[in-house]
Parts: sequence; structure tokens; C-alpha cells
Amino acid sequence: MLWDAGDPIEEQSSEILKLILKHRKSLYTTRLGKNVTLSFVYTTEVAARTAVSERDISGVISQVSDVSPDELPANTFDAGLNWFIAFPSNSSTPIDVVGWGKAIRA
Repeated sequence: MLWDAGDPIEEQSSEILKLILKHRKSLYTTRLGKNVTLSFVYTTEVAARTAVSERDISGVISQVSDVSPDELPANTFDAGLNWFIAFPSNSSTPIDVVGWGKAIRA
């Protein structure tokens, strides 16, 4: 059974975004039966939507990081890479998207 990425998260509060991601990770961990570490891809909105629908980040211009989207560095955000895709660090294509949406500038 595939993991449903759900709708994009577009939250203005960094604290609420952090809680939503924590909840999504908890749901994913429960489904998987083991703990996971998340990595984050930062890209444009169009590229994020495409990557999520295809479950593949290999073809998008992006930056991969372990920095949470509730505190995205200003230089990455201002460069237009302000949408995130959260996925298990040890993923290969097709990826399970644990959460995705608009990051918040630190």
C-alpha cells in the first residue's frame, strides 16, 4: 500500500508547521513499524508538485538538507527554493512523501 502524501502544508506559523510534520512523521513511523529520519528537498512550487505526484525527486532542481522547513535559511528561501518535500532519508525512487508544502523563512 502506497503512503498518501496528502495535500500541501501551507502554514504561516513555524510552531504549527513543526507540529504538523511531527504528526505526519508519527503516522508514517506507525505505518512502517520503525523510526525514520527525515530529509528535506527544497525546490520551487511547480517542481514540488511534480515530484510529489511522480514520487520522484531525481529530476528537480533542488537542495537536499536536514534543515526543517519551519526554519529554512533565508538564502535558500529567497533563491526560490521555498517549497519542501519531507521523505525518509534512506529512500530510493519511488519515494514516500511524508509531508510537503511551503517552507517558512528563518
